[in-house]
Amino acid sequence: MALKLRIMASRGPARRGVPPALIYRAEVYEDSDRFRECKWGCSHNHESVENAFNCGMSWLNDQIDESAAESA
Repeated sequence: MALKLRIMASRGPARRGVPPALIYRAEVYEDSDRFRECKWGCSHNHESVENAFNCGMSWLNDQIDESAAESA
């Protein structure tokens, strides 16, 4: 099963007199899923795309390590 990572952006909480900042979350979906249903999403928000990407990549790497250990 091939997985793909995406970064979703949304508006953060409103602050008085300041437009809301963007917050980012990492999500993973199956490559073959034409509806791209989320299979995993980080449970916290990130202030940058890079932080969200790194969070998602860490999760993906953990999945690869677990499947390698199971097949060994």
